[in-house]
Amino acid sequence: MSTAAPATYDATGYGALVWTEIGSITKVGNVVGRTYSTATLSTVSDAQDREKKGSFKLPNAQFECAWIENDAGQVIVNNASKDNSVPSFKLLKQDGTTKRYFTAQVLEYVENLGQSNDAVKGSLTLLRQTDTITSTT
Repeated sequence: MSTAAPATYDATGYGALVWTEIGSITKVGNVVGRTYSTATLSTVSDAQDREKKGSFKLPNAQFECAWIENDAGQVIVNNASKDNSVPSFKLLKQDGTTKRYFTAQVLEYVENLGQSNDAVKGSLTLLRQTDTITSTT
């Protein structure tokens, strides 16, 4: 995570940012794709309703992590959950080279104590603000 916005919304702009890792992530949310609304046209001279793809939104991304209050990345997430900032995020896939970049507001960052055999976890919800950029460089 970076508290800064990229100078340009491409791999080069995001790559120039200074990043802080959010420690102990246990579940990664969906950060690619759009959800479209449906626009409908109904005319009185035709019984057929015509539907087209309308406006879109970027679905929220849900993440989980082990709750570590002094983890530098989790401290930044916690702070961002309390204001209206739009930080930048970078995901590194398991192949070690594919990166995903996007900006998002932190809607929530909450502690989940769970049940007797559960580890204490945190959950965070990101409201994506930009389409995700994929880079393999």
